[in-house]
Amino acid sequence: MSAVTATASPESLSKQQLAKRWAQILQDPVLRNLPYRIEVNKWGHIEMMPPPSPMHMRVATTLAILLREQLGGTAFTESAIATASGVRIADVVCCSDAYMTRHSAAFKSWEPSLVEAPELCIEVMSPSNLYAELREKVMLYLAAGAREAWIVSSDLTIDVYDATGRRSTSALQLDLAVLVAALRAL
Repeated sequence: MSAVTATASPESLSKQQLAKRWAQILQDPVLRNLPYRIEVNKWGHIEMMPPPSPMHMRVATTLAILLREQLGGTAFTESAIATASGVRIADVVCCSDAYMTRHSAAFKSWEPSLVEAPELCIEVMSPSNLYAELREKVMLYLAAGAREAWIVSSDLTIDVYDATGRRSTSALQLDLAVLVAALRAL
């Protein structure tokens, strides 16, 4: 008679395991051309969602340009970040020159995801999103090292979060009212 012994499994994959799983998914030719946006949850399973709308991408691109102009450093859209709850795609990120220097090897080697969140991570709300879902993502970015994380709502207001919770202003050297006015002019 043989006994079967169950091995306890971890609550979720580590950030490094999630980053490795993400790299595997990006190499899969079947998944490469899906008309959906994909992310990976904390167990390494794929989550699919509709692709961003043209307005969503316009808002994200405009924010990246404005942030680059106002803060310097590097700003870009669609950044994969390994978090405690999976690989999540931030709509916009802004990285200081110091961040880019610290992570230059990851960028130069075309790493498929970042294991430390950039200083600022932004989610742009689409009609298919729930606010609570985006709030969860910004909390994950903060836990992964972001200094601030924002949610841009469909009315183009900006909610700012940091490690202490929701804030009324940004700690970064910029005027949110100027950003909101530029977005509303789109």
